[in-house]
Amino acid sequence: MRRADPAAQPQPLRAVVAREEPGSATVLTLGAHMCKWPIGDPATDGFTFCGRQAGEEGPYCVEHARIAYQPQQKKGRSGPSELARSLRRYI
Repeated sequence: MRRADPAAQPQPLRAVVAREEPGSATVLTLGAHMCKWPIGDPATDGFTFCGRQAGEEGPYCVEHARIAYQPQQKKGRSGPSELARSLRRYI
């Protein structure tokens, strides 16, 4: 009776997971549903885009959308009293 060669045994299938690394998309590979956050200097050869899955609303992934869309901040002082204060310097 012959023994089976261990190298000939079928190997278990390993799941292949696509890694979404930021900076993996170029102008030529950038798709409609990919994050369009620019990475690097557009004038250099190493310029890329994030390339991760973009959110449902907008051109950026969740991480870059948090950076791009900041809530508007209120200015410290404004209105008539601030205008009067600033004009007193010149009168």
